[in-house]
Amino acid sequence: MNDYTGRQIAIFTDIHGLLEPTISILEDIKKRNITEIYSLGDNIGVGPNPSEVLDLLKKYNVKMINGNSEDYTILGLEPFKSYFTEQKIESQKWTLSKLNSSQIEMLKNNKHSYDLIIGGKKIGLCHFVNDIRIDYIEGHNAWSYQDAMNYNWPDPQAQFYYTNSKEQTNKILEKCNSKKEEDKGYVSAYNDRLFDGKTIDYYDEIIEGHIHFKMISEDENVKVRTIRAVALAFKDDPVDKASYIIIKEKSIGYDIEEIFVTYDRKSMLDSIDKSDMPNKEPINKFVYR
Repeated sequence: MNDYTGRQIAIFTDIHGLLEPTISILEDIKKRNITEIYSLGDNIGVGPNPSEVLDLLKKYNVKMINGNSEDYTILGLEPFKSYFTEQKIESQKWTLSKLNSSQIEMLKNNKHSYDLIIGGKKIGLCHFVNDIRIDYIEGHNAWSYQDAMNYNWPDPQAQFYYTNSKEQTNKILEKCNSKKEEDKGYVSAYNDRLFDGKTIDYYDEIIEGHIHFKMISEDENVKVRTIRAVALAFKDDPVDKASYIIIKEKSIGYDIEEIFVTYDRKSMLDSIDKSDMPNKEPINKFVYR
């Protein structure tokens, strides 16, 4: 006998403009009568159908978190210039050209994190726990975090603590009124603090995306669960399956189930092939891994 309450929450991440797997997971979620749906960001960027994906998420009333791909659109490229190549700039300009003004306004109104109370437990949803608008803090970015998850050095929780440290908070405060284009990430982090400024040990579990592969980091305080990108096969995962997770609430606590859904992979690959995207190498690397 289980003690489920009946509340179910669907969560997915890192669609990256891939329409066909997005259609499949949303149809599967609908069949299960789940109406509480979250995307953890990077819905656009890299893939061929950014506009269609955003329209579909809006149709299904998905609560969207902004990831770095959304921030490239709403903050501009200057905050990210330390790692943007000419090809990446060209690709981002193409993505922006495919979005209409109402879609861009929608992205501007999205949050960077959500708090959930499920079965009396506190869950934080975000694109990446080491935020400060993603990837441009030397030694404390996605790559150093992934190394920490893989090799346990430095401790991945320490990455988050650093991002939310007094040092970093002071940097945000110093730049919060800046008019410089390169400081827009700090201004955004001031106006929409990740988890409203709460530290990681407030939560029982953090659920994030961004890294594309499944990982779990856990200490005595909190679990950080990274879920795989919607259409990226992981280790023994079937390549023609999209994925998302369902949180099933209990009277105390919850269970998490990963769901795999078949999608029209041939149609997706045809969409990429026929697209006028300027640089297809990143998305091909993404879908063929």
